[in-house]
Amino acid sequence: MNKIDQLNYNQLKVFIAIYEHGQSHQAANELGMTASGVSRTLKILRDTFKDSLFIRRCSGFIATEKTHQLIPMAKSLVEQYQKIEMQHSVFTPAESGGQFVIHAYDEFVYAVQKVVRNDILTEAPNLRFDVRVLTHDCSTELANGDMDFIVVYEGFNGKNLNYEMFSETDSLYILARRDHPILSQVPTLKNLSRYSCLEIDNYDDLSCPLLVNLCREQNLCMEVEGYTDSLASAMRLLSETDAITLSCNQFTRQFVNMLPGIDYVKLPEELAQKCRVRRRENREIGNYVLFGNTNHSAAFNWVKSKLICGLEREWRLASED
Repeated sequence: MNKIDQLNYNQLKVFIAIYEHGQSHQAANELGMTASGVSRTLKILRDTFKDSLFIRRCSGFIATEKTHQLIPMAKSLVEQYQKIEMQHSVFTPAESGGQFVIHAYDEFVYAVQKVVRNDILTEAPNLRFDVRVLTHDCSTELANGDMDFIVVYEGFNGKNLNYEMFSETDSLYILARRDHPILSQVPTLKNLSRYSCLEIDNYDDLSCPLLVNLCREQNLCMEVEGYTDSLASAMRLLSETDAITLSCNQFTRQFVNMLPGIDYVKLPEELAQKCRVRRRENREIGNYVLFGNTNHSAAFNWVKSKLICGLEREWRLASED
């Protein structure tokens, strides 16, 4: 029979994870455990506290009154354990486990996966990563600890949010089909305005594309082809129409080099600077890894360092292509 004095750190983490997710498989994913491991730990916790703790429903686990009473104390204990872990434990990547959730703009996903595969898992093979395309402003989830990192080319403001730049945004490019007339012309606003603009926009936080706004300021009319958060869809549309798009991402340009039907031309610096100034009115431009304040473990800080350094290297290599 288990007793309270045998309660340990890992059991408390499982207890809190089940409470927060309401699903054993989600708790297992967060902690880098198997679902059966979570179930065994829950059985031990039930024996320890002489309570079912969670009632299973079709929608997931429902916490009992006992659980609601225990959770604040469990969280406080886990916070103290984490302080000890962060300040006094020796971090060994090869022995570290756990799962990290990373959301990134479509253009960054491959680079993130490459860094995870080549830089992180080679040293820490027991870590698990869930890398997804970022399609909405999930600052709240990041601040709450529901995800670990976001990789974007813009800075964010928000409570409990931090970000570190891994590279600056410098050159801007116009992307179009390979035989597009704009590729043989000087990309002035007047020339660009003759073609519709496709906006690759993950947040829809701009009322209209930057190029369209700049054209309007010069009494030029530029039509909007549409918006998409999918790089693959954007490239397909560009290859089949006269639309053009503006890109500030070296990974996008590197990807375009592999597509036979798409090409690009560098935007003149004067016009590129106007675009950068306009974009900074909404968000600070740069290439960033964002993270919250909830996780201070040695594993988290190690992964963050590897991710930032790896992406900086990949951006530099893409820029040299």
